[in-house]
Amino acid sequence: IGSEGYIDHSASDIKSVMATGSWVTSSDRLRFNILSGNERTGISWWGVPQELLAVNRRNNPAGEYIDANGIYRYYNDETDNYSQNHYHLFYTHRFTPRLHLNTGLHLTGGTGYYEEQKSDRETVEYGLEPIMSGSDIITETDLVQRKWMDNKFYGAVWSLVQQGHNIEWTAGGGLNRYDGYHYGRIIWMEYPGIITPDYEWYRNRGLKDEINLYGKMSANITGSLTGFIDLQFRYIGYRLSGPDDDMRDLTQHHRYRFFNPKAGLFWSSGKGSDAFLSVSVVHREPARSNFKDAAGDASVMPKPERLTDLEGGYSFRLAKLNLNMNIYLMQYRDQLVPTGKISNTGYPVMTNVPQSYRAGIELSGSYRPSPVAAFKLNMTLSRNTINNFRNYYYDYSTSDWSVEYRWSELGNVDIAYSPRIIGSAEIEINPLRHLSLNLSGKYVGKQYFDNTKSAERTIDRYFVSNMSVNYKVYLMKKREIDLRLLVSNLFNTMYENNAYGGMWTEGGVEKTWAYFFPQAGIHYMLGASLAF
Repeated sequence: IGSEGYIDHSASDIKSVMATGSWVTSSDRLRFNILSGNERTGISWWGVPQELLAVNRRNNPAGEYIDANGIYRYYNDETDNYSQNHYHLFYTHRFTPRLHLNTGLHLTGGTGYYEEQKSDRETVEYGLEPIMSGSDIITETDLVQRKWMDNKFYGAVWSLVQQGHNIEWTAGGGLNRYDGYHYGRIIWMEYPGIITPDYEWYRNRGLKDEINLYGKMSANITGSLTGFIDLQFRYIGYRLSGPDDDMRDLTQHHRYRFFNPKAGLFWSSGKGSDAFLSVSVVHREPARSNFKDAAGDASVMPKPERLTDLEGGYSFRLAKLNLNMNIYLMQYRDQLVPTGKISNTGYPVMTNVPQSYRAGIELSGSYRPSPVAAFKLNMTLSRNTINNFRNYYYDYSTSDWSVEYRWSELGNVDIAYSPRIIGSAEIEINPLRHLSLNLSGKYVGKQYFDNTKSAERTIDRYFVSNMSVNYKVYLMKKREIDLRLLVSNLFNTMYENNAYGGMWTEGGVEKTWAYFFPQAGIHYMLGASLAF
């Protein structure tokens, strides 16, 4: 896959390959997969400043610098480079027609770096003493750095499945380890002194071990009613060690033990009507980045999240009509969200909010009045709320520009990146036997990109349409060619689907900083596939 990219300097060059082989007998199946990929992409994760959207929505500041003559230039190798290989070995043995064992071994290895040009960086930021250049003492220098990641993920999974006439049960588990190194190297310095190329200024390691065991069972209670129960135990162990890129020590250890139960009922009339009801409790551990940002401040060390999920649904099917409705209530305890809070070491951290919830209804349906045409609709209406939210921010005095760290109570607010309305519609037409036309549209309602529910920090609602044309050509000896045309953003809508930012105050007056991710206007893709 190759692309010049919509955003400036965001070109991509991506390659991948997959090979698989299997050995099969009447009671055994052995399969081995190899997947390999390599990518080189331009760095474009900074977003476009809000004030530049109307001027140059493709703006990308990554790699921008001023040369010795005062001319703005771009560093050509400001790129993200990563390679990854996957190896899977799966074995299944069937003891009886109703009892079989599944096992699997997996190994994923990845390595890569992103390269950046930095201007006027203080040597102390890299753990370096001032550099002597002739008779001058250099404390700031331009440089080019690479931040590396070298990781492995490996483990084993298994499950034993017993299928009965009225009861089916499964017992299984897994044992996995993630072992990753993060380190940084300086490959060029304007004033190197005695520093040699590829000087390594930091290295840290993260280990994450997981053991999980589960058992689940479904049973036919009556002819139309089935019940199920799913019980899971998880153990997670985190170990971080070594300094981060700012020389801050990340060393810390965490252990978690989770019990995740789920139960429910499924009803089927046998005449096109189905319904279900389920309740579950799920726990999720903080991510490495949450621990990293909180390092050095025990008061903001993140806690695991707990989710209690209640769901119910109903579906109705006829020969030409299909309707579905799902209702859900997701109650969170200690959900991790950005609040603007700063650790005592000066870093923004994700923090736990005591209570929050997501509640909504999902509606979908399709109608095919004839073999020539079909219509599909989907819609989600939801409320996503943090209860009694406390927002942290900096307040600058306009008299002497001194700064004070403050907080305010905002009451109930919408969870960031959670639109209340999402919907889509699709029309499919088959005018000829081998020709298919498809027109689709997606609507995403207004959403906030922080948790303050401020109109100044929102992603506007948008509606985007796509059109596709598929034509199949049948050849001799069971060969066929599938020709495809995809027109994305058919009406050239200028929209942004993501953003990030925050707020501060100056003399009590609220200010906003915001960066957006504009999406491409109308664009096309042609494709062909050959099957034989």
